[in-house]
Amino acid sequence: MNTLIVYKSYHRMNTEKVAKAMAEAMNAQLTKVEDARPEALAEYDLIGFGSGIYGLKHHKALIDLIEAMPAMDKNVFVFSTCGNLREVNHKLIKEKLTERGCHIVGEFAGALRLNRDWKGALAFIGGKNKGHPDEKDLENARAFAKGLLGTSSTTSSL
Repeated sequence: MNTLIVYKSYHRMNTEKVAKAMAEAMNAQLTKVEDARPEALAEYDLIGFGSGIYGLKHHKALIDLIEAMPAMDKNVFVFSTCGNLREVNHKLIKEKLTERGCHIVGEFAGALRLNRDWKGALAFIGGKNKGHPDEKDLENARAFAKGLLGTSSTTSSL
């Protein structure tokens, strides 16, 4: 299966770590959203779209790419990383992909905990779960990705 994973990652590069783990597990091509061409997406059998969650939705650059891509009958999956699982909201990106004729075959929500080097009173909020994504988090991402190769629909979260 010819698979592509398109992602947007910055700050701590947590989404990139998860995207790379998924790509490794699926033998997928990996590209940053800035390097993706909407018309080239039609070449793939399965496409993953992921980013961190900002203001309860995926990164604007990822949404813009989806809005620019032509309508296509493709299987796709969505994934995200965020500081708190309660923030995860894949609704908008799933709606945009469905509007383009895509079929959502899975979604992965990685709650990678706040990973900041805060001091003092804020250290409790941002510092108690440093080191994520860890190997267990990445193994969950790999397992999700492998599951996409053998089933028609997968949902997972850390």
